[in-house]
Amino acid sequence: MNRHAARIILLSVLLLPGLLLTGCKGPPEVVLESDVPNVAGYEPLVTRNLQREDGRISGVEVLYRGDIDDPVRQVNDTQSRFSAQGWTLVSKQARGATTILNFRKDSRSARVEIAMNQLDPMTSPAHLQVFPTPPQPPAVSFGTPAPSDAAPSTGAPVEGFAPPTR
Repeated sequence: MNRHAARIILLSVLLLPGLLLTGCKGPPEVVLESDVPNVAGYEPLVTRNLQREDGRISGVEVLYRGDIDDPVRQVNDTQSRFSAQGWTLVSKQARGATTILNFRKDSRSARVEIAMNQLDPMTSPAHLQVFPTPPQPPAVSFGTPAPSDAAPSTGAPVEGFAPPTR
């Protein structure tokens, strides 16, 4: 064996483990080093409409593509990521192959849509939007029952539909 071949083998032995370890890193857990988590198990494809305020992300939209092997686990993992960053779950809704999670933190809201592509689960889309939470208008009573007269709450977040307009 000549010196050139020995050098190549030596470099391969020394560099290969480092290359393998750095190549195994998955997608980042948060969006652009912020307190906004990425959707668990998905690769961010497009990040757009980025807005920053006081050193934090106040608005962003991220499109993802990923492989859904266990939809319930991925929704729960995403919910855990948001909780770990201080976000509060406001509502959780499942419609067919799509789950929608709504979170709130300080003056921001986040909406996560996770959809399962039933024909090709490896290309399932997800969508994250962060936006400023609009200020809540003051409560005005026009013959509505007082809170003590209202039906008891189950404590679970509920998302409903508005009645049809005439």
